[in-house]
Amino acid sequence: MTVEEFLKKHGQSAECIDTEASMHRFREQMRLGLRGEGGMPMIPTYLANVDRASITTGKRILIDAGGTNFRSAIGYFDASGGVHIEEQVKTVMPASDGYMSKSRFYERIADNVKRLLPMSDTIGFCFSYPVDMGADIDGYVRPFTKEVKAPEVVGTRVGRETVAACKAVDGRDRRIVILNDTVATLLGGMALSNRQYSGYLGYIYGTGTNICYIEDTARITKGCGSASGRMLVNTECGTFDGFVRGDFDEVVISATDDPHSQLFEKMTAGKYLAAIMYQAMVAGVQEGVFTGETHVRAFTLRDVSEYMEGEQGLIYDIFSNDEDRERARRICDGLTERAAKMGAIANATLAIASCTDTSLPVAIVAEGTTFNKLYGYRRYFDGYLTEILHKYGIRHEIVQGEELNLVGTLMATMALGKEDK
Repeated sequence: MTVEEFLKKHGQSAECIDTEASMHRFREQMRLGLRGEGGMPMIPTYLANVDRASITTGKRILIDAGGTNFRSAIGYFDASGGVHIEEQVKTVMPASDGYMSKSRFYERIADNVKRLLPMSDTIGFCFSYPVDMGADIDGYVRPFTKEVKAPEVVGTRVGRETVAACKAVDGRDRRIVILNDTVATLLGGMALSNRQYSGYLGYIYGTGTNICYIEDTARITKGCGSASGRMLVNTECGTFDGFVRGDFDEVVISATDDPHSQLFEKMTAGKYLAAIMYQAMVAGVQEGVFTGETHVRAFTLRDVSEYMEGEQGLIYDIFSNDEDRERARRICDGLTERAAKMGAIANATLAIASCTDTSLPVAIVAEGTTFNKLYGYRRYFDGYLTEILHKYGIRHEIVQGEELNLVGTLMATMALGKEDK
């Protein structure tokens, strides 16, 4: 049995993913989500009609609360639209290193930005945790992910509480905008763009996966306040369950805490893909794909990339002969291609929905360790995306940049208008 036959037998080859059928299911779950009837969450951000034409000057306090790190800075656009990020400091994310009460959680945030408070009365806050957004561009914190231990914070309005904690320091009222990392990625790419695009997507492919895009508010029929025009939508598409799962996917998914959630993410993202490759190698030993002595043990995607780049390391040492090493390489490559095809299908479907002018490309603003470092992923992703979008007369460009979260958070504050000071 060849490696290709082996992967196809277990439903784990790129060939097993039907592009048109998957796109149809993705579109349907988008439609349901925009109507509030299930499907993907399709969360309105209430950031409408934000583009480079809305850029104003004035300094803003910027906060980026991530899985491990908490960053704060001052940002502003100069008169020519150039971006400036200054006074940046990185600390530990509150409650990531132990239990924290609600009051202490927000006090810690205020402590971290205390040095910046004299410089601005406007705050942009990239809060990379689940939030139910409202029309005031603030939101209620949902149960935390990423091992943050602050249960009293759940249900609070993150923006209002942050402003109150800062006011307790200096007595000043402030305005705030809340957004998540996918939205910040999209807006960061928009802010740094030096050319025109027909639409923008913010694509995160790292430990997890998610995409933000821009939608006509008329299609967001579950409600988006009084906004009209075009609004950023956080799809939370890691929840998509319309891709056909293979045998190794099922093994990995069944071992997670909630085997019925985040299925697209668990089939492709960095936290799970190495485990899928490991299960493929275990099955390959059992089914005679490998002919020599093997000692299969767990490995990471970093091990995979090093191996694919020709380095001798953990995966190399698993096998006793070069033929088996080549088969292992083709298994990793085949599963990377499959993950990239699924990522391309999701992005292509949203690019088609975003495109307003086929004479201009759609910008895919891509961020994430797995996207940037998994050997072969970007090449396959770009190839499949080009193939799919060509049928619709759409071109794309992959856009990347430095400090996209902070730059995008600065861009989001343009929705609040000019700085009062």
